[in-house]
Amino acid sequence: MWCKRTFNNLTFLTALILLGFCTFGCGSRRIDTVNCNPTGISVSPQNGTANHSALPPGNSVHFNAFGMVPTGCSTNQSNLTNVTWSVSDPATASISNLNDSTFGTATCNGASTNPITVTAMMPATNGTNLSGTATLTCN
Repeated sequence: MWCKRTFNNLTFLTALILLGFCTFGCGSRRIDTVNCNPTGISVSPQNGTANHSALPPGNSVHFNAFGMVPTGCSTNQSNLTNVTWSVSDPATASISNLNDSTFGTATCNGASTNPITVTAMMPATNGTNLSGTATLTCN
């Protein structure tokens, strides 16, 4: 009789422990709010080439900026339209910040001896700036 009662008590305690694990940890999904704000910017294409003496659109390259989000976020990296575009050699190339179809389009105005850095920048939620870069070669 003692063995049967002890076995029943152990079975009951084991069931309670397993129920506790399943409810509070093991196997349960903890619901946390994940900060899905972009943590960086990826620019595509990474390397662009245009002929400065060609007629449009041959003298330009269209760049897109994508937000990189932390692991665990279900949001996709969408094409960012709130970045500010710039180029490292404004005498040789320009890039559009107009809110139209030319947004992110770099135009070669001359030939470059070195690749030009194309930068997309936007403010982060913590007060700093996020940026991503690519290169443009103007032939």
